[in-house]
Amino acid sequence: MTDGIVYNPASEDGLRLVEVDVENYAAVLRLKVAEAQRSFVASNAVSLVQGHYHAGAWVRAVYAGEDAVGFVMLHDPRAGELADFDTQGALFIWRLMIAEDQQGKGYGRSVLEILKRVARDNGFAALGLSYVEAEGGPGPFYARLGFRKTGRMIEDEVEARLDLG
Repeated sequence: MTDGIVYNPASEDGLRLVEVDVENYAAVLRLKVAEAQRSFVASNAVSLVQGHYHAGAWVRAVYAGEDAVGFVMLHDPRAGELADFDTQGALFIWRLMIAEDQQGKGYGRSVLEILKRVARDNGFAALGLSYVEAEGGPGPFYARLGFRKTGRMIEDEVEARLDLG
């Protein structure tokens, strides 16, 4: 996992990103999305393993106060490219999940605001991500926040980008 991303953990909207470690990994593993959303995001267990073995992965638990409410994994392209993703100056959001019982509280939107700051603080001009385009999927959420489809696919997922200029 990368240590290359600089993050100032100042709370925004009561949220902060916390390094996943021996003290909190069990809480992260307990976080689940709704059954209908499971085809849209890998489990946190899979994400933690991938993050451990991929150069450039940056994994964090999302905390509201003392409670873990979500998980985020970024890919820092300065450590090497992810297969099929053309970064073009973008910090890649590899995973973003908010637990089922925590959705609808604005946490997803707040996390993306934090990630925009993280990207800018680390010299990136954009955020990139990919998502499954299907009924009930996250595409409309990302579009409302300004992400635009690039026209490319990453395997079976739509690639999208948010320019931070």
